Amino acid sequence: MIKALAFIHKIDELSDNDFRDYYENSHAPLASSLLSLEGYERNYVNSELTPLYPSLGSISIFKYQSMEALDLIGKQMSSDAGDVLRNDEIKFMNVPKNYFVLTQSDQLTEKKFNKKIFYSVNTKENLHLLDSYNGIEKISDNLVIEPNEIVGIAEYGITKEASLDALEHLIREHPQAIIASCVS
Repeated sequence: MIKALAFIHKIDELSDNDFRDYYENSHAPLASSLLSLEGYERNYVNSELTPLYPSLGSISIFKYQSMEALDLIGKQMSSDAGDVLRNDEIKFMNVPKNYFVLTQSDQLTEKKFNKKIFYSVNTKENLHLLDSYNGIEKISDNLVIEPNEIVGIAEYGITKEASLDALEHLIREHPQAIIASCVS
């Protein structure tokens, strides 16, 4: 599976809740009505839990079964539909800060999680740094298709067994980990 992980930054005036509200109630339905999305998931970042990334509002995941499906989205984004979406994005996104990473992803589980952790790494060995923590389950390694500084983005689901103490410990040891609430 191909996943585009889009790191979406919010405009300064918006709180986490206002960003999420606009994205869920305006932008996501608009995008779903204009594009042929095979999989579309928003992972909302809590800026209090992720102080290294105060303007990061969401890690949005777009899933594709093939490069042809990805190419179709590219064509749609080059049309009037793309113009409509870009005009809407400026209402709540800090567009110049946004970027995406195209990955090859082998799903290790099909479970759905309400909360997730994303962990960007610069070596394949580091993709497993969080594997031993209790209360999280690996979803995918998300290997970057054209790696540069980032080789992969480990994606974990937070299970019901996770304790607040364990998550706080994880964040202290790995401050670059991003905790998010998932909506798909």
